[in-house]
Amino acid sequence: MIQKDIWKQSAARIMVIDDESVILDLLECLLTQGGYEVETIDRADAVLDKLESEEYDLILLDIKMPGMNGIELYRRIEKSAPALARRVVFITGDVLETTTRNFLDEASPLYILKPFDNEKLEKEINQMLAKRLVS
Repeated sequence: MIQKDIWKQSAARIMVIDDESVILDLLECLLTQGGYEVETIDRADAVLDKLESEEYDLILLDIKMPGMNGIELYRRIEKSAPALARRVVFITGDVLETTTRNFLDEASPLYILKPFDNEKLEKEINQMLAKRLVS
């Protein structure tokens, strides 16, 4: 379990999108302990409406999901909210699959492998949240 004192305190709003409830629960727990406001969503197609009416500082986005996958959702976010698209961190357990590998090589986004390394998760989140100050 992550100790609260190793996370930077922030009023940042983070949206976590993953079809696995155990991942959503884990990230919600870790991030909430870190002082972040967290919203979890289990379907990519439910995200676009939220992004029109709410603001988020960071999105943690699973690549592999049924229906609309994370790559397709990311492409839509790029078109509708380019500044927010720069604050997406992908979470994936499959970097060997061709589509995923090609996307990660082409777009060079930040990504975190499942299962999570808590230190890398903290580092990536803090790095992305620092970018919001200059975006």
